[in-house]
Amino acid sequence: MSEPGTESIPTCPSDLGLPAPSLVGSIKAQAEDFVVSELPGYETSGQGEFLYLQIRRSNLNTKDVAQKLARAFSMSEAEVGYAGLKDKNAITTQQFSIPLIRIPVSPGPEESLSQLEEDLMKRWPELLEPELELLQVQRHTNGLRRGHLQGNQFSIRIRNLALAAQAQQRKGNDPPVLYSAGDSAGQSSLKKPLKESDGGSGDSIREILETCSSHWLRSGFINLYGTQRFGKEGSTLHQGLAFMDGKKARKWLLDLGVSAVQSYVFNHYLRLRNEKGQLFHLMNGDLAVKANSGGIFKVPVAAEEEARFQSGEICYTGPMFGKKLRSPEGPSLALEQEALSYAGRTEEDFKKMKVPGARRAGLIFLRDLRLEWPGDDSVWMDFTLPAGSYATVAISHMIQLEENSERSL
Repeated sequence: MSEPGTESIPTCPSDLGLPAPSLVGSIKAQAEDFVVSELPGYETSGQGEFLYLQIRRSNLNTKDVAQKLARAFSMSEAEVGYAGLKDKNAITTQQFSIPLIRIPVSPGPEESLSQLEEDLMKRWPELLEPELELLQVQRHTNGLRRGHLQGNQFSIRIRNLALAAQAQQRKGNDPPVLYSAGDSAGQSSLKKPLKESDGGSGDSIREILETCSSHWLRSGFINLYGTQRFGKEGSTLHQGLAFMDGKKARKWLLDLGVSAVQSYVFNHYLRLRNEKGQLFHLMNGDLAVKANSGGIFKVPVAAEEEARFQSGEICYTGPMFGKKLRSPEGPSLALEQEALSYAGRTEEDFKKMKVPGARRAGLIFLRDLRLEWPGDDSVWMDFTLPAGSYATVAISHMIQLEENSERSL
């Protein structure tokens, strides 16, 4: 494949060919503007040989925290477990696991969890910097691994909200179009372009955001990988391509790079699906996932399952190529092969890298969306996303995020 630049990586709906939102805004002006808390994948048992530490921090990414924990408890970084990666420029609450034998308190068999937590809380300032706040201590039978996560809860402030039409008109470009609140899922009709003179056909910024969010809440949000996945100017993607061509690297760096290549193919799969008019519809041969159980099943005839898809009960899945990937059939399979061909890779290329492969839902749904307005040009958006989905991608459905308003992991 030709070396992709950032312009060739679709990471928001407008990159797929959909109309851009009618609002612009910026995020992460301050760490306090981006608050995220993990939703654990399971309850801890209160027993076992691993300790789960719930930690709150800011301006540190997940790997930074893992390194600090490893140094504090005299163990290798590989022994520190976590369920997912989190943003650096944020206030983040996240669980980390460490083997109980690494705890310097040396708890006896009769020591209660509350006593262990109290002892560790007392020692914490000696062991770690104050920027890591220990909130809770729990015990469990296994260490955390990537994916041991239900989802993430976000509270994000978008500042400098304005009508994109005004900025576009000042630049001499055509103004963007606006989704109508009456659109049916996946069939986006469009209002007339906003006019600077009337603030968008008389609509205020608040009304525009409520209209747009209402549309996407019904249709589902496109489950693209965000820019963080690919690194600054696509650096992580370029590394992954080099690793697949034989360049050596440490395992964690290799895994990160190859996952970026998988994600690149997946995002282009969604682009191609939109070009065929099937982004918000099932296709014959799709592999669909059940929303309530996560079970995967084949859809031989799309029309027979379309009603369940439109209700959000099921969704088609796209490919994360690897050695254990389950393949669809018919037109759906042909589309996946087209995305793979676009990237200039083969299924065998991914199998050689020993990545497992997976199916990923093409659409996801926000839960518990709330909008709070501290001012006319600023809004707090609170919502919950399933594990592996990107808050910045979700917001980009409703607001054009200004350049440099995102940061890498």
